[in-house]
Amino acid sequence: MKAPVAIVFANLKGNLGDFAILHAMLVDLERKRSGHPVHVYSQGFVPVDHARLAAFRKVAPPFELAGTTFTDNHRLHRVRVKIARFFRLRQRYQALRIKSLARNATPDAETFSRYDGVYIAGGAQWTGENSGVSMFATLRAMAAYTDRIFSYPVSVSSSLWKLNTRSGLAADFFRIQAPLIARDSTSEGMLKELGLNAALGADCVFSLAEIGKSVEAAPRGKTSLRVLLVVTSQEAVAISGALQRLRSHGISIALLTTCESEDFAVQKPTAEANGAQFLAPLTWQETVAEMKASDVVITNRLHGLILASFAGVPILPLTDRSKVLAVVNDAALPLKISNLEHLNVEVVKEAVDRRAEIVSKIADYRDRAQSKLRSPIPDERA
Repeated sequence: MKAPVAIVFANLKGNLGDFAILHAMLVDLERKRSGHPVHVYSQGFVPVDHARLAAFRKVAPPFELAGTTFTDNHRLHRVRVKIARFFRLRQRYQALRIKSLARNATPDAETFSRYDGVYIAGGAQWTGENSGVSMFATLRAMAAYTDRIFSYPVSVSSSLWKLNTRSGLAADFFRIQAPLIARDSTSEGMLKELGLNAALGADCVFSLAEIGKSVEAAPRGKTSLRVLLVVTSQEAVAISGALQRLRSHGISIALLTTCESEDFAVQKPTAEANGAQFLAPLTWQETVAEMKASDVVITNRLHGLILASFAGVPILPLTDRSKVLAVVNDAALPLKISNLEHLNVEVVKEAVDRRAEIVSKIADYRDRAQSKLRSPIPDERA
């Protein structure tokens, strides 16, 4: 049997976009590292959504859940963060946390020496306090035992500068085999600014397009016009207003979350109070199925846009998140709303009327993204 390979920093808290990232990685590894068992290490500071993990296992290539990556769970952390912010010492405190966790984790990280390649899950997880500390410290600890560390396409934002020194970032990212693949041109520029060998790629979820296209539409009933609302970080009053405006014109609207742990508390009671359907799929494929059963998909999630591009339906983006606005601009989508207050029957009907144009533009964007897909996996050694 060939030596195993590892995937680290998989986010299994129930975000279907993150499960889609992991699915794309597993497919890529199955194709390019055939015969190598895959061991997955999840993020240690978030709980595992076992229901969605079980559903995911049924549709994804096989893997073994081997444990978690290293985390800093000091009981005084929150107090210390507040103090560091007050005295403008966030970079210094972040550096101390990373150094301390890396030192404590290094003995246990010897387990990574047995892997014929360690692959970092793509996404935007480097940015942040808990996630950044966990990832940079684990990276340092693993690098003490292996240099075969690779990363799937990543995004970084300016908040990375606020928490970390540029020299520290450069030293840590250099531990990953070059080129470091960026999901977008902004991230590519930031990585190159650190002196790194960075290359522009695309979100690896785009590699699942053919699987997504083959998903059958969910049953939709006898409704003449169905709108699917796939949003996050919205106030209940804003969602209620949008639901009421559309339902008053006889439009059937369903509220779907791709991360139940983030959205349930607001969206479930809001949907019930307004007579709307609330959906919390277990897999990204179920999300695509609901999108295919809809006439318009409204979303402010990046992976909501990507999954909707598989569904072949008109997308009405909500551009209150920078990643979604970037896609709207790159795809030259003709319709968008900046907040839920602008969601009304007129804009929905315009999206339906311009179906062919919108579907064509998002399909072109998807195809361009697929042409930019890059894998960190080198050619299999003889």
